[in-house]
Amino acid sequence: FQPIGRVMWDAVDADADTDDSADDVKGTELRRARLGFEGKIYDMGYKFEADFAGGDASIKDAYVSYGNKLTDDVKYGVKLGQSHIPFGLNTKISSKYMTFMDRPMFADSSVSPARASGAVVSINDSDYKWALSAGLQNGEFDENGGDTYEINGSTFAVRGSFLPYQEGKNLVQIGAGYLTQGGGDSFEFKPDLVSHDDIFKPVSTGGIDLDQADAFTVDAMAIFGSFHAMAEYLDHTADVQTGSDIDTTAYAVEAGYFLTGEQLKWKKGYTSGITPKSSYGAWQVAARFESTEIDPGSSLESEFDQFTL
Repeated sequence: FQPIGRVMWDAVDADADTDDSADDVKGTELRRARLGFEGKIYDMGYKFEADFAGGDASIKDAYVSYGNKLTDDVKYGVKLGQSHIPFGLNTKISSKYMTFMDRPMFADSSVSPARASGAVVSINDSDYKWALSAGLQNGEFDENGGDTYEINGSTFAVRGSFLPYQEGKNLVQIGAGYLTQGGGDSFEFKPDLVSHDDIFKPVSTGGIDLDQADAFTVDAMAIFGSFHAMAEYLDHTADVQTGSDIDTTAYAVEAGYFLTGEQLKWKKGYTSGITPKSSYGAWQVAARFESTEIDPGSSLESEFDQFTL
């Protein structure tokens, strides 16, 4: 049994570059405030974690799991309850181990949803040189407090990854995922820019009635010494009940370098925590470029590019 949690505090001073000062964002936000527990009993596992940052508690993870060896070199596992949807790399990486405070705009949104309740099965090499997981899930236990999306209908997703190169801790990983969602009452993709309180939304599909949605993502991650790079491309097509399909494409590329000599830690196909080499901590410089585009050539057409340093 182990208590878990995190507190992330964000201070923002954003100038909207308009004549109206009400468009500016100045202040602080409790970005994440989570508390929970996890543990293991023989081959069974469990996890529960809730987020209190929005003022009302919202459930993040709440599942029981079972895992064992299929052969000496292959493992399998099953999760029942609410857990991550096996799809996008940036969406799945824990907020504790991301390079930046926020994910790319397309990640952890309606076009790349994070969690749902249902069943997820996985199979992988014992050293995670390759991994495959699939999930059949249907909505969250409750609404995400403050978020502008909800998962509609049943969601089937599958993700695979493998290491074409690995030498010591240096490696290259390639991954891909596919997701399909059934219809629901509503669907909207309207991500935040730099703060939840920012009234400016860079792109938006508007509220639509979703009949079905299909999406795929491809990604790559490389770690060489103190340098790392990561890239992901997403294509999402929403089949609406009335009108034409809405296609959303997005990509993000990031690179970082540890000035104090540490190396980004890779664990089970994703990033994990590092141990600083210096008593002054681990210091890293990093940059990310991302682009999101909605339905070019239509009345909904909108595009936004963002650079973060």
